[in-house]
Amino acid sequence: MRFGLKVNPAGWTDATYWAGVAEDAGFDGLWTGDNLRNPRDAGIPVHDGPTVIAGWAATTQRIRVGILIANMVFRHPTVLAKTATTLDHVSGGRFDLGIGSGVWPTDHGMAGTPVWTARERTDRLVEFVAAVERLLSGDVADHDGPYYPYSLAAMAPGTVQERLPLIVAANAPRALAVVAAHADGWVTFPGAASEEEFYAKSVERSQALDAALDGRTIRRLLLGYGELDPWGSEEGFARLVERYAGIGFDELVLYTPKDHEKVVFEKVANRLDSYR
Repeated sequence: MRFGLKVNPAGWTDATYWAGVAEDAGFDGLWTGDNLRNPRDAGIPVHDGPTVIAGWAATTQRIRVGILIANMVFRHPTVLAKTATTLDHVSGGRFDLGIGSGVWPTDHGMAGTPVWTARERTDRLVEFVAAVERLLSGDVADHDGPYYPYSLAAMAPGTVQERLPLIVAANAPRALAVVAAHADGWVTFPGAASEEEFYAKSVERSQALDAALDGRTIRRLLLGYGELDPWGSEEGFARLVERYAGIGFDELVLYTPKDHEKVVFEKVANRLDSYR
């Protein structure tokens, strides 16, 4: 099992603190999100995700850095592919790119993007991910898709990594098909579901993805928050790891702890390798 820490920093001091904690504890990945604002409380600080990643990429040494997840609501495939390539160079080949379709009306509103139907959101994801994959591979042919057309593209320089890891957030069947067709990794998350509901759905989704992959293996990331309660107790953390490893997950990405969770977090972080 690999472990990542997801940080939504209040400022650069906060960002550098958690980067140091993650590297010192031996976390494998350091992640941030990609929203224009907090969807529930406009007073909570939110920074631009790729900019935070650039800072981490330049100031960390070992840990991989990544976005979970780049937000399709206000990004275009060509711009995101260029951003990802630059972050790959700044990090020396330590960058992972997550992509998702976005869900929050606040992102749509702030970006001036009409709220999409569920069908259009998935149609856009299909086109968006395929375009980013092509661009990152060096295929700059003109694209005449219905949502994200582009022409005269160039991708010089190319990425540092031979293939920059592409991770797609998916829960619904058509989104899982996008994962199988284009991604190096799949990330899922519980949202507002109970732990038991999410576990049962994760079994179904894993099996559906297995069938679509037809023998190919990819990374499987679990974004652990909400009812999964990773920092409730050491025993609960161990149970979470064992339970989801048992259905094929090989990476657990965890949010930074709240104040009342820091005691458990520190205990787990001090012996992280024992949970692998």
